[in-house]
Amino acid sequence: MSDFSFGRPLWLLVIPAVLLLVPVAWVLAQRTLAATAALTRDPPRIRWTATVVLVLAVVLAALAAAQPRWGERSATVQAGGAQIVAVLDVSRSMGAMDTPPSRLAAARTALAETFVRLRGDRVALVVFAGDARLRFPLTRDLTAAATVIESVEGGTLLLERGTSTGSGLKLASELFDEETAGGRLVLLISDGENLAGDPSASAAALAADGIDLLVAGVGTPAGAPVPVRDPLSGEFSTLRDRNGEPVITRLDEASLRAIASAGDGRYIGANPAAVPAAVRSRVAGLDQAAYRATTISLPIERYQWFVAAAVVLALFATAVEWRALASWRRTPALVGVAVLALTLAACATAAYNLNERALEALDEGDVETAIELLYEAQAESPQDGQIALNLAAALHQAGRYDEAVRISRRALNDRDGEIAAAAHSSLAHHLFALGELEEALDAFREALLLTPEDDVLRRDYEVVWRLLHPPPPPEQQAAPPAEGDDSGEGEESEGQEQQPAPGPDGAPAGGGDGGQEALSPQALEERLAEIDAEIAELREEAGEVLSTREALAILELLEERSRLSAQNPVRGAWSDPTDY
Repeated sequence: MSDFSFGRPLWLLVIPAVLLLVPVAWVLAQRTLAATAALTRDPPRIRWTATVVLVLAVVLAALAAAQPRWGERSATVQAGGAQIVAVLDVSRSMGAMDTPPSRLAAARTALAETFVRLRGDRVALVVFAGDARLRFPLTRDLTAAATVIESVEGGTLLLERGTSTGSGLKLASELFDEETAGGRLVLLISDGENLAGDPSASAAALAADGIDLLVAGVGTPAGAPVPVRDPLSGEFSTLRDRNGEPVITRLDEASLRAIASAGDGRYIGANPAAVPAAVRSRVAGLDQAAYRATTISLPIERYQWFVAAAVVLALFATAVEWRALASWRRTPALVGVAVLALTLAACATAAYNLNERALEALDEGDVETAIELLYEAQAESPQDGQIALNLAAALHQAGRYDEAVRISRRALNDRDGEIAAAAHSSLAHHLFALGELEEALDAFREALLLTPEDDVLRRDYEVVWRLLHPPPPPEQQAAPPAEGDDSGEGEESEGQEQQPAPGPDGAPAGGGDGGQEALSPQALEERLAEIDAEIAELREEAGEVLSTREALAILELLEERSRLSAQNPVRGAWSDPTDY
């Protein structure tokens, strides 16, 4: 079995530790037996059955915790395509130490960790001060890229003095491979100081070319002195102005936000530690259609068999020990519980832990952090439909409906029928938020086919259906009979006044709630006109996208209108069966 391996091999160290305890237990048991034999003519016998079985149970539990796997399964993943160009400010102000150990060192660490955590993407690095220079072009060797970043130094040895953010962004825009499909992202890390050019214009050019932009700040608003290194002695001193006063550099977040806004991008704050997760989240959210689908082989985890065997042996040892030694009755049970706890805790995957942390962040109202954690969880377990649904819900909460639609589609074909139904429902809500009512109606219909007993889904379907098929205007609903048309007079001439058809309980179908008295034709028309006006007002106030509250209000008005229309036999002729 050449493909046999372990996901967490360190748990195997438990096995020799347990086996070493067996001879120790045997020696102690022999001493106890010898001491007992001197006191009685009928010394007790040592029962080793339960002990051996418990040892085997712990060994199996340790094997399960190590996540054994063999065999392979194929999975389709979205690989390659993404191109990320990091634009790093290396001007002298980046040597300030208000972000320990220094602004540049913190930025280097964040960038190196960002590149290491990417998977299958290409990265490049541009450094800038007074002008910009390419440090390395697009490469898939992420480890080597991280190593190069750690060696980047500040100063102006190869660059002009000053800070020209625009030159760095302009050079970055020229590095992308136009012929390769995939998302394109520029990551700018700077303290915001700019002494030349117009970085907002360069950022706008990126947006015009369809290139995503993330901007990260480094430093503090309070600022710190600018250090200057003597190239001969290597010693540092403080940069001073013409009056001999120390030059203080401060984080200019307003400038960074303006650059992000000009490039239709996002400013992620001045916390370098948040850069890796933000980049990975943004890369995962790029247009998935631009990625290349690749089929890979994944090992199949088999820990379930070892868990089952460990539980059976623990229960068997408990039964044996229960009869053998009354004073030890609880010990096997406790060992069994410990085996189960050990196994369950060890088998919790990284994706599960990330998902739980994301749910906690959502509970605390931190939606952006939850999205980043869920993107990481999905990267760890791309086939998990529940993680995809959680991510789509978080994106919807953040107003990122297009991304939520793409993520929801990934769970549509989940083997779990409940998850597939929830995915269709989730997709429908995201489409509804985008104003794509026809597609939302189709998604709700698919969800109802999977879970026809879901009343909430049925209500949502009716809301969308009514918005797409509003009732005819009052003047078109009941046209007055033409002169000389006595088709309806013959029946009334016999004194038989028309009545609504009786309902299942014998009450008139159009009698309203609780058999309330029917309105007169004039009052009925007036109330119907009022309802139509209220619906029109709600839709006008809502604009293109209805909120849940507004949609429910419209549905309630439509239900009342349908109920009142049933009181008029002429209206009942055109009312369709779904008008309720």
